Amino acid sequence: MKKIISSHRAALCLQRIALLLLTGCSNWLTLTPDDEIVSDEFWTCSEDVEMAVAGAYRYMLETDVLQRMVYFGEMRSDNLQSSSPNTNERAVLDEGNILSENAISNWRCFYKVVNICNTVIEHAPKVKDLDNNYRKDEFEHHLSEAMFIRALCYFYLIRTYGDVPYIVEASASDATDYNRPASSQDSIATVLIADLKQAKQYAIQNYSDQNKNCGRVTKNACRALLADLYLWQNDYRNCIAECDEVMANYNVLPGSMQREWMLLPRKTFFSAVFYSGNSDESIFELNLNSENTANCSVFTSLYGNATSNPHLKPTTNVMTIYDDADARGMQYFNASTGRVFKYVGQIAPLAETKTDISNSTYTYRSSTSASNWIIYRLADIYLMKAEALALSGTSAEDFDNVVTLCNMTYTRSHPEGVDSLNHALYADQSSAAQLVELERRREFAFEGKRWFDLLRKVRRNGTPTDEIINDLVNNKYNGTLPDGIIGKLSNIGYWYWPIYVDEIKVNKLLHQNSYYAQQESGY
Repeated sequence: MKKIISSHRAALCLQRIALLLLTGCSNWLTLTPDDEIVSDEFWTCSEDVEMAVAGAYRYMLETDVLQRMVYFGEMRSDNLQSSSPNTNERAVLDEGNILSENAISNWRCFYKVVNICNTVIEHAPKVKDLDNNYRKDEFEHHLSEAMFIRALCYFYLIRTYGDVPYIVEASASDATDYNRPASSQDSIATVLIADLKQAKQYAIQNYSDQNKNCGRVTKNACRALLADLYLWQNDYRNCIAECDEVMANYNVLPGSMQREWMLLPRKTFFSAVFYSGNSDESIFELNLNSENTANCSVFTSLYGNATSNPHLKPTTNVMTIYDDADARGMQYFNASTGRVFKYVGQIAPLAETKTDISNSTYTYRSSTSASNWIIYRLADIYLMKAEALALSGTSAEDFDNVVTLCNMTYTRSHPEGVDSLNHALYADQSSAAQLVELERRREFAFEGKRWFDLLRKVRRNGTPTDEIINDLVNNKYNGTLPDGIIGKLSNIGYWYWPIYVDEIKVNKLLHQNSYYAQQESGY
């Protein structure tokens, strides 16, 4: 996140938030900070609320959070295979074996952020009563940021684990009871949608500064997350409505002649979106540049760079889904070395065809810089709307519009004059939905979305079908399959993650997800 408060106050903020929320914490469920620090020493003026909100953003940048966004949303998908992983990653990738004692399944880092957001939401109204200079619009926007970030964390949690404890009270006293059973993921999604509607009402439309428009919560960020939640819940009408709202509300910057959303051209797309960050087509991303140099290795430890070996590499299959002229097939990975390049690269080769880049150089980022992690960009809006329209459409016009939306990202990635997607080939619901799934895979490879796309498809079908399972297995594995992988994937419980064993030990009201409870009968 770009600097939004003074360095001295920011440092003080993190110290005080650490003391406020994390002291003596062996588990987020047992936090017991001093009530006097919470009420009397910290929450006295609007700047304290601003600092606490900054703390929520800051903890979203922790390595544990960012890498889990890859683990949860990408690692098990048909986009990635292991290269030189540690034991935890090998168990998940090579063996398809996820155990509740595997620390990768620990959700604590997300609940840490949730607790900060809960604390802001609880204390900001009290500060408003104390500080006469705390304007209503500032107060409402602080609430919108905390509500959005909390909803984003919970959205990751329910997509990853299914049913989870839903906590909205701040951990401000040891009198608070945090031993809670899990709530159903559908009931949590319903509450998140209601919260985001309020957050959207409160949020700022335009900061008049692109770094803040991308790095802090705006109305468009709320709309994008709402659209994603509606798509997860199979509410296609409302998903389309939120996407339309984003497309109708471009953030006009001072002095800019641009008045509408548009994708960046093929020649500058990779550099602007994935290297520089906060591009004109970005909606919300976590800013790791500038002050946040401590996390420079957060993605290189997974995807590698010029000097370090990757833990995760692209599958052979994902490198074949791009045609010869598609820039994404040249820039998202280096086919000659079999490595992911997106998020760790600086200068990617670009040519008319892949053949022309055979001797080109892939230049990696320096060791002192890191890419922002993109949560939503304009391509998400086009392709979420396309998916919702494909699955709810009934007319030729509907499916024609699906192809038009997919063509936005497809044609941008190709040289001028290359044929676009053929509308006549996608004239029914089945073919249109398959097109969107493929184009989402091409556009968002390695961005932490593919596994959730596949799980959304499983949820729509009500069960992992043979087609879904066989496609995933054939795309992901070469040679001998992991023992029992077909049987595991046949159970929808396996598509989620186990609850980390330490959480169940602490919270006696928690029960292991049924699939893993049966597999790990010793717990």
